[in-house]
Amino acid sequence: MSFLHKFVGPIIGGMVALSPSARAADAPTPLPKEIGHFNGWTVYTFADGRRDSCYAVEEPTKPDTTGKPRSKPNLMVTHRPAEKTYNVVSINLGLALPLNGTADVAIGKTQFDFFTRDHSAWSRDADTDKAVVAAMAAGQDLVVKAKLATRSIVDDYSLTGFSQALAALDKACSYRR
Repeated sequence: MSFLHKFVGPIIGGMVALSPSARAADAPTPLPKEIGHFNGWTVYTFADGRRDSCYAVEEPTKPDTTGKPRSKPNLMVTHRPAEKTYNVVSINLGLALPLNGTADVAIGKTQFDFFTRDHSAWSRDADTDKAVVAAMAAGQDLVVKAKLATRSIVDDYSLTGFSQALAALDKACSYRR
């Protein structure tokens, strides 16, 4: 299975299900278009029938390998211009997480409190997303820690290349900082 389908496919699949153009029975499922690679970061666009959505995604440089196997985790920043949402930060931890559990995100000495739902951790609001993305652009690495009933998960992500990926993401979705 390709990187595209492992990481972007499940998120895109949810968007396609909501897209008016994708509701037609015979409509083919569009695939994301890769814009570029920036160290570990890859940027994609996806035409959802109204306007492109854009994603920057990376795998952890040091994934937690203790305990029960899990699908590949990833860190993603998304722009959805048609919904007027930008800088949405999500962290897929690769296994079921408690509803409204917590995940701690650290970028250098800056800490953020995320909530969990399904397999992912999310910031609590758009202002926090914007602050996280700004910290990511200025930071060296991001560490996420999530507590499960039986153990904790810790994944480390490199932010090297994120500034360039963010610039490509912004350009692809016509977003001005």
